[in-house]
Amino acid sequence: MVATAAATAAAPLGTGPLFGYELNSGTKETAFIYAVMAAGLVHSVTRSCSAGNMTECSCDTSLQNGGSASEGWHWGGCSDDVQKFLDFPIRNSTGKESKILLAMKLHNNEAGRQAVAKLMSVDCRCHGVSGSCAVKTCWKTMSSFEKIGNLLKDKYENSIQISDKVKRKMRRREKDQRKIPIRKDDLLYVNKSPNYCVEDKKLGIPGTQGRECNRTSEGADGCNLLCCGRGYNTHVVRHVERCECKFIWCCYVRCKRCESMTDVHTCK
Repeated sequence: MVATAAATAAAPLGTGPLFGYELNSGTKETAFIYAVMAAGLVHSVTRSCSAGNMTECSCDTSLQNGGSASEGWHWGGCSDDVQKFLDFPIRNSTGKESKILLAMKLHNNEAGRQAVAKLMSVDCRCHGVSGSCAVKTCWKTMSSFEKIGNLLKDKYENSIQISDKVKRKMRRREKDQRKIPIRKDDLLYVNKSPNYCVEDKKLGIPGTQGRECNRTSEGADGCNLLCCGRGYNTHVVRHVERCECKFIWCCYVRCKRCESMTDVHTCK
């Protein structure tokens, strides 16, 4: 988790050479990136389709006309229609990637879509005289992407390393765990992650030395995590800015000059 936090802070998702490296490295971070991209694309396109903002897609009508009349509700409305995206360019890849890496990417794409589908909820609207709820029309809708992202984060923390040997199907790397089935919503990786704490120019990893950190935070920006156990330096920074500004008739603004001192912490 230390290396993960360091990488997150040092290179935001989708930027820098590290992102290009991660897309093809087969690490846990690769798995997370593919799952998040698939989930994000599905979430965005599906929401636009349901809202009628796109002409080439529509609602999921497979549920309509179903439901339970005896319970006073039926399916209707505009259910979000979760579709498959991103698989085509991977399936038709002509590069030199191994079959196991391609299979891993396809699986993690599906895991991202599974996260969207798993968190689907049911919304209902009441119909009846004088605001009563004699009959309800219900439809399925997606959760917020924040919830989906949190689910994938948990999946990332518990991602499974698979064997790099090509078999009929993917299997766990650890021999004593191979009888445990791999689920569609598991995140899979092939290669162990590099040390993101230390600079590696060849891989485009900047390391975390000199990075500003938050001494009181327990999160990824905290000094204990971001500095990878090396400790941190503290120095005082003086800030000078205009303050207590007032409008003077007519016509200018008069301000005072304020100074403040702030402790800044950077990783050793």
